[in-house]
Amino acid sequence: MSLNPADPAFGLKPVAPLSITARLAVLYTASTYVMLLATTAFLYLVVMSGLEQDDVYFLVDKVHRVEWALQHHPDDLSFLDHEVKWEGGPKDFEAVHSFYSRILDDQGQLLIETPGMAKVIPSARFGSPVDPELSSRSEMMQRWRSPEGRNFCLLSVRARDGQIGQSWVIQVALDDPGEEVTIDNVRRLTFVALLLGTLFSAGLGTFVARRGMKPLREIALTAERITANQLKERVDTTRQPKELALLATALNRMLGRLEDSFVRMSQFAEDVAHELRTPIHNMMGEAEVTLATERRPEEYRRILESSLEEFHRLSRMITEMLFLARAENPQQQIERVRLDARREIEAVREFFDALTESHDVKIVAKGQGYIDGDPILFRRAITNLLSNALRHTPMGGQIVLAVERVDEGAILVEVSDSGCGITPEHVPRVCDRLYCADRTNTQLSEHTGLGLSIVKSIVELHGGSIAIESALGKGTTVQMRFPAATTTVA
Repeated sequence: MSLNPADPAFGLKPVAPLSITARLAVLYTASTYVMLLATTAFLYLVVMSGLEQDDVYFLVDKVHRVEWALQHHPDDLSFLDHEVKWEGGPKDFEAVHSFYSRILDDQGQLLIETPGMAKVIPSARFGSPVDPELSSRSEMMQRWRSPEGRNFCLLSVRARDGQIGQSWVIQVALDDPGEEVTIDNVRRLTFVALLLGTLFSAGLGTFVARRGMKPLREIALTAERITANQLKERVDTTRQPKELALLATALNRMLGRLEDSFVRMSQFAEDVAHELRTPIHNMMGEAEVTLATERRPEEYRRILESSLEEFHRLSRMITEMLFLARAENPQQQIERVRLDARREIEAVREFFDALTESHDVKIVAKGQGYIDGDPILFRRAITNLLSNALRHTPMGGQIVLAVERVDEGAILVEVSDSGCGITPEHVPRVCDRLYCADRTNTQLSEHTGLGLSIVKSIVELHGGSIAIESALGKGTTVQMRFPAATTTVA
């Protein structure tokens, strides 16, 4: 069993995740910090490299002057003394540079040096002399910190005079107190710039993140204003950035579907209340009239038979509404087998033979095709359509059941009658629940108004679609389109 400190059993509340605004601000600040750190580090290295190159330049230049003096005035000690002491010796703190120079012969004996140099920088600190022709400038110089805390740049070079065959060791030291101050200032300014830049980026990142999240807050405020009585509210997609425009459009479409479903549900509740109230009121009225006076047994029997018919109608309506409710469940699954649509239609037609003879209506079946579907549901859809067509087809009329293979292997099942037809304004709604657009302008109270709704749900459960075409005085055609069959015959 794993232990989680944030589990409620420990009495600790889980830490809430950071908001998107906070995350964006942190990421912006972190990225800016890394960029500033890399930039300041690069600039610092450039400054330090420049200072070091300047030190090497000053030392090499001093060595060249001393070397020139040795090569051209080797015996003129006063000239050498002047060259060694020029810009040499300890100076006050404000001095820009302090040079110390020392000249040794090829035996290591001191010839001349800057006064006081032996106490400040012993000769042993310089190490072995280098050959300037074989060494790079960065390899020549070395740094040394004296016990007093002073920093020196040291350079020891072997100089030769080819004409007289003599060589010397020139030791030059540079004491630059201003360089330390410069380095300290650079470090301090670098730190301050990094700190201020990070703080500024944190503030700017927070501002930018809040501005960037403003469209989301507007969407949230719009969603807060949506209630059951305010379903017409929509998000203004024209004010949203491209990344959120798709979200706003999808949200508006969802709100449209919710509004349509809410309106349909409200209308359905009203229709159900109306449909249930009528038979209940009929039975209540009959019961009250019956109980008002004494009746003969045959009258009570007639009242009970009438009430039983209403009970059957109510039971049928409830059963059909339960079927529709289950059919609209996204998890509803049906068992699919390969069906011969023509054979299923013939089976339903034979069941209606006696009824069609009494109505003097002819039923014709034609075509051939296979679908993947539930045989019970498919027969129920055909039964509902055929029953509906028989109610509205006059004597001597004809009903055609056709199966046709259309594009991409889809199967089109049509039920056409030669009845009175439906007025154009009612055609779009005839598949709505409890909607009865009577084509003969006579109220058919014995029907629930759910037949076509059930047919539509059955077709949609099979992944198909339904379409209705009708013309007054000519008849109605209901088309059920089913996807192409993919299962094989068992």
